This record gives sequence, C-alpha cells and structure tokens, in this order.
Amino acid sequence: MIKHHTYRLTAVIFMVLSFFTHISSAETFRVMLHTGAFPPYFFKEGDSRTGTIRDIFTAITQETGDSVEYIRAPFKRSLRLFETGKIDIEPMTNPVWRKSSSVPGSYSVPFSVSEEVILFRQEQYIAVHSPEDLLGKTIGVIKGYYYPIYEPYFADGRIKANRLSSENKLIQLLLAERLDQAFINKDFVQYQIKTQNYTEQLVVGESTSVVEQMIRFHPAKKSALPRFNKAIKKLLKDGSIESIYARYR
Repeated sequence: MIKHHTYRLTAVIFMVLSFFTHISSAETFRVMLHTGAFPPYFFKEGDSRTGTIRDIFTAITQETGDSVEYIRAPFKRSLRLFETGKIDIEPMTNPVWRKSSSVPGSYSVPFSVSEEVILFRQEQYIAVHSPEDLLGKTIGVIKGYYYPIYEPYFADGRIKANRLSSENKLIQLLLAERLDQAFINKDFVQYQIKTQNYTEQLVVGESTSVVEQMIRFHPAKKSALPRFNKAIKKLLKDGSIESIYARYR
C-alpha cells in the first residue's frame, strides 16, 4: 500500500513539475500581419472574421502554451521590422522568398503550401500543359512576383504580361474581358469564388507553382522552434490544419 501511494505521489509531482515547466517556457511572440486584407489568410483590422493565419496560430499556441501579439504594417515595412527584431515571427513564408533578407531567420517544418493557379473566365477555359498553350494571350500577374517558367515568354512578348498591384485587380480585369487569363493564389481565388458568387463565371485551372509554407522565426526566438514543430506535426496528423483551411473553401 505504501509503495502504491509512493508511485501515485511521484506521478502527481511529475505532472505538476511538467505543468510549471510548460508555463515557465511560454512566451509572447510578435507576429507579422500586414495592413489591409488578404482573405482567407487575414482580414482588415476590426473584422470579426479571423482568417487562416490567426486560426492556425490559435491552434499552435494552445499546444505550446505561448501567446501572440499581431503587428500590422505594410509589407515592406513589416519585413524591416522583422530584420530589426521588432517582429519575432513571419507566419507564412518560404526561404526561397527571403534569400535577400539580411536576417534569414530559422524556419519551422512545413505546414501548408502556397499554390498559384491559372484563372479563366468559364467560357474561355482550356487545358494548359505548357506555356506554349498560352501563346499570344494577355495574362494578368502580380507586380513584383516572379514566374520562372513563364518569364522568358513574357520577356520576348510571346505571352503578354499585364502586371497589376493586387489579386482583386486580376479578377476585375479578367471579368471585364481585359485579360485572357490570370495567375493567382489558389486559396484567395477559391475564397472569392465562394463568397462573391463567381461559380458560374470563373474556373480555376492548372497550377503554375506550389511552394511549401513555413513559420520564420527571428534568430533571437529560434529556441521556440522545437515546441512549434512538435505542435505543427500534431495538428497535421490529427487533421486540425486541414480543417482550418476547409472552413474558407
């Protein structure tokens, strides 16, 4: 009987120590969130909708015991804030996009992908297997983005690139028949099709690129990587992250 109680007491002590160790290691992270909106990833400040970034970080921090503070700033300024240590985390990115950064940072395991697709007006849909299928077309693309397979075709005019400032502009000009097709983020356009009743007007075609998404930590916060990676792996395994994305599709 004494031995049994000793085992129980040891177990309780271990649980209490584990709890306080978990609490003592918890931190508050300043997370990058740009101004404006880019649904379904994030919405304007004050919007009651949360978006995939907030939902994913809520799920992760429930596992890690940490908390987050969202810092809103224009895109270029937010990258500078990361480099100066005033932002701790960039929530969805890839090392290939930050090769020129003076502070490369440390990356989590991948938790999703960023996929670019070809968007068509429904009556103009064609199967695209290579850039040759779009010769002579005017394609809407995002200014500042690079499209490796298509850039040589844009450069010599075989395909005309109309470089625009936002995904909303791509959709507007495509619907106005001022573009033949558009290259656009798949999550964004699926959300727009769903919420703006574009089902009968727009068709999502083949992918132009698929890039893994990770969390980038400032070097000062890289010690948090192991517990974030553990949480991400759990949320991927139990389907929680997929369920978050599914809410907006």
